[in-house]
Amino acid sequence: MRTSRTPALAALAALLCVAAAVLGVVASDTRLHELMTTEELVQVFGQSLAEDLPDYEVVFLPTPHPMPVELEALVAEGDDGEALTDGIAFPYEFHAFGSPVGLKLRRNHQLIAPSFKVVLRGGESNPDPEAVLADAARLERGVPRCHFLHRDGDDAGMVAAVSLCHPRSVHGLILRGNESLEIWPLPQRLQDLQGHADGHAPHVVKRVPLDRHRVLFSADDAVTHQDVEAVLSARKQDPRGGAHARLVLETALFLDEAAYRLFAPFVSNDEAQLRDMMLAYLNGVQALYHHPSLGRALDIVLVRLELFRTQPYDLQHHDGDRGPLLDSFCEYNERHNPRGDDDPAHWDMGLYVSGLDFFAYENGRKSGVTMGLATVGGVCLDRYACVIAELGTVNVFGKPYPSAGFTSVYILAHEIGHNLGMHHDSTSNSCPKDGYIMSPSRGTQGEAVWSTCSSEVLQQTEADCLLDRPRPAKGMDHMAMFKDEPGQAWSAKKQCEMLLRDHDAELRYPSRLAEICDNLQCRTPHRSGFYFAGPALTGTSCGTAKWCQGGQCVAMKRKKPVKVVKGGWSPWRSEPCQSGCIAKARGFQKRRRSCTNPRPVNTDEGCEGPSVDVVLCKDDNVCSKTRRQKVVEYASAKCRHFATLLPDLDAAGAGLQAPHEQGRLWMACAIFCRRRDTGSYYTPRLDLNDMGVDAYFPDGTWCHGDSSGSYYCQQRHCLPEGFQISKLTHWLWQTDDVPVPQNALPHPDAFPHPPLLLSYLGLGADGRPLLDQLPPGAATPPPDDAWSDRDYVELPAM
Repeated sequence: MRTSRTPALAALAALLCVAAAVLGVVASDTRLHELMTTEELVQVFGQSLAEDLPDYEVVFLPTPHPMPVELEALVAEGDDGEALTDGIAFPYEFHAFGSPVGLKLRRNHQLIAPSFKVVLRGGESNPDPEAVLADAARLERGVPRCHFLHRDGDDAGMVAAVSLCHPRSVHGLILRGNESLEIWPLPQRLQDLQGHADGHAPHVVKRVPLDRHRVLFSADDAVTHQDVEAVLSARKQDPRGGAHARLVLETALFLDEAAYRLFAPFVSNDEAQLRDMMLAYLNGVQALYHHPSLGRALDIVLVRLELFRTQPYDLQHHDGDRGPLLDSFCEYNERHNPRGDDDPAHWDMGLYVSGLDFFAYENGRKSGVTMGLATVGGVCLDRYACVIAELGTVNVFGKPYPSAGFTSVYILAHEIGHNLGMHHDSTSNSCPKDGYIMSPSRGTQGEAVWSTCSSEVLQQTEADCLLDRPRPAKGMDHMAMFKDEPGQAWSAKKQCEMLLRDHDAELRYPSRLAEICDNLQCRTPHRSGFYFAGPALTGTSCGTAKWCQGGQCVAMKRKKPVKVVKGGWSPWRSEPCQSGCIAKARGFQKRRRSCTNPRPVNTDEGCEGPSVDVVLCKDDNVCSKTRRQKVVEYASAKCRHFATLLPDLDAAGAGLQAPHEQGRLWMACAIFCRRRDTGSYYTPRLDLNDMGVDAYFPDGTWCHGDSSGSYYCQQRHCLPEGFQISKLTHWLWQTDDVPVPQNALPHPDAFPHPPLLLSYLGLGADGRPLLDQLPPGAATPPPDDAWSDRDYVELPAM
């Protein structure tokens, strides 16, 4: 052990030395996360930022538990290796959060199904497309027999799953009352500071409300999703009836390289979190196939999950050309799917989930309306049991399509419906074309239930492969993880974050929660306008004791936990002073805070106001070696760059700063560029909104002056010096002046900016505003019919 320590590490050592002679003594300080590195935060809490962390304590757990070899004696087995009894239970006890925890652990015999497979494709060191990388192989073979369960029968009201695979490393999940306890070992660096105490090792025990439970994942011998399934099934048996009343669709899901690259950074490149997100996504589809409007429930079981770090050589993506891509995937799906439905590794339908922007050629023109493609009735036919669907897709300007967020749940459900034999509503049937999942158009609101025509198809299906039922010990069971309520794990805010891949994104109208079940709208302080995210996921909270079901906000059938804790803001964390070094400008400092002091429990209240802020600072040191540019010079340089992206702008790059307007606070902070066609000026703040290109002057730019003093740009608005944005509720001060959704358009050429909007965002050749107020109805989104698409092919004659 080191003899010298920094003050922070010394404080940590003092914290860990609290252990006493009593089993499982808890350290009282809960600021341990502030001493963790980014890697340690990800290891313990599954995230790289010390924000929005659950309640936790440091607990000293006993280390002299039975080792894996010794545990073999605790179970009597037959010659075939199957357990003959439930095994012998042994006690495991500690204290956490002021109360004792007494477990009677029995080994879990059905941890991983033999038929389940996880495949990671790609990597320079292993080009073989059939190779299972070490990360995935660790989940499939050589699993140590060190995973245990405490069942409800051992102690009514509590169930648990615990892994004891290493003497100083315990992983566990305990469900008791309305909360869950998650156990993780303290990172080795922090354990080493304490040394080897008297038979105890420090662990982090996290307390999470049960309705917010997140499944545990680990790269080593952690408690996995299968343990969670066993825990949940021990608490509540499935009441939905036998196999005769239900259909079972065994699936394989393939996440392509484009989608992997889109979402891996969003989850801090943690493939376990990416896998968790895919299971929530698939569970959202499952919830739709359990909706009463379908008439006959369909269970979706995941047999195989493939994540493409790089695209397999034998699966060409054709840049998103949907016809050739579907053919390519169907061949890949058939080639890798074991033949015969009696093979436990066989799947009934392959699901290709892509981050590419699909397109098709219609009348000789390229159309990006399509978001998926499937063969009608192809299920159970090896060559045609395959569908493709978009997820996370944006157009060339970075604007998200309706498939960018969890609206893709409805798109995938729609394509699966085609493969099950469903046609579009109003096509070959008498059902109306709008209002249901099988509508020929997929907009961004409503259409969250099934039509009677879709229901009849499933009622009358003769697909034999849907009638078998897999082994009960399923790998990666999304139903066990989310219980048909994915919105309870992915809140409305998280759905907005996923849509925009921005952790600062949130609801456009937090006070109008009842509307999100039909149409969730999102905003972020980093972009102009708002975005449609589609209907909120099933189970999303839409008000007090209410949630989204079938596109409607209805009362919850189960009681919410009694404990309600309103959130509180953490202290602000400031970044260094920055500056654009423009004449008369000031510097600016970005600040952030998180809703973790305390973290809200069973409520969204308590953290009103913005999580990001900007304050002015002196920039003399920042700009000491730089000549301060005139504001016109800065604008013109930016306009020359913008012209390389937008051909309507003058390549010469003439730019200027507009005069300040009290009714449009953004005007003097937006960069205006001369148009090539008219010679007037235009701000491309909407055109560049999603390209990662800032069409505004830097914060701190001088933008106005009057008798009261100087005004400076702050978060893209011209405001008086000393104005404190953080004192206001974010959406009250940030004007929603362009009521047009910023999602990608189905046919960009057919839906250009309307003339009034161009005038509203423009200046005349003399620099004066052309239109200072946008009339109601001057700019409206395209109708959902614009997304109408023949997203299926008929089954060829057999």
